[in-house]
Amino acid sequence: MTYNDIDIPLPAFIAIDWTGMTIALVPIILRFWLRSRESQPRTATLNLSDGLVLLSWISGIVLISINTWKNNLRQHYIHLPHDELYYGVPWDLSAHLLYVSWISLFFIYISLWAAKFSLLAFFADLLHLTENRAARIMLICASVFTGCTFILHMVLLSAWCSPVSGNWNINEHLCSAVHDIRSVSISTASNIFTDLIILTIPLFALYTMGQERREITKTRIGKAEISGIVFVLCMAALSIVAALARWITLMLVRNAPKADITHTIDVWALVEIVASLVAVCLPSLRSFLRKRRRRFQQIK
Repeated sequence: MTYNDIDIPLPAFIAIDWTGMTIALVPIILRFWLRSRESQPRTATLNLSDGLVLLSWISGIVLISINTWKNNLRQHYIHLPHDELYYGVPWDLSAHLLYVSWISLFFIYISLWAAKFSLLAFFADLLHLTENRAARIMLICASVFTGCTFILHMVLLSAWCSPVSGNWNINEHLCSAVHDIRSVSISTASNIFTDLIILTIPLFALYTMGQERREITKTRIGKAEISGIVFVLCMAALSIVAALARWITLMLVRNAPKADITHTIDVWALVEIVASLVAVCLPSLRSFLRKRRRRFQQIK
């Protein structure tokens, strides 16, 4: 049974890309607006965190700009017979399109990992205010692990196919790390493990600080701690579910011709990027909603 790629008009793919990144921009703008309203001086780690969020979003914009160029190019040749096209363009243009597509893959992982490093920088700023030495050690270990998984993805993209020109050489057997289920499985596992390790930091900090408070006050776990833990788990679910959904989709289409699943790859990459950006900005959204709730209660 042949898998049919997502079958919607090419302009609709362009609209989906730009709508997704616009949605991701909303919490980013809110994050920076809240930062501008804070009276206390900004720390270097917070500035770094904000800069990495911008890098993540800009990398996503570069990715969808390339996707827009590809889809506009395909739209130009959509009237040609199917047997004269490869990846939606004439055969003499397909190698160039595949080369540009391969370059765009790097921006997927730059965007995803910039968001992860932004979250680490945000946690570093929070832990700076505490004396939780164990959590700080966990932060260092998580940062090193995140750096290693980022390097792993750069290696997968650049060295999975040998020679590297196999990513775009249409005259030989085409190879691609994002189409090979083995490479995708390695990528997904390392991606999810990285998210889980990063998100153990606030969970551990919440637990240890709550334990210290409970030892002093002789009380059980409070609502604030429960809401904090639930909030962190929601952050984890948002990005991890997107990564798992992408892997499941690629597992289902692993035997389909590469040219027949190109839109499936692009759409799920976008979903994962948007989910990561929203997840990393959730702390700002939570702060915004908490302040709004307090003002509403004061008015009442």
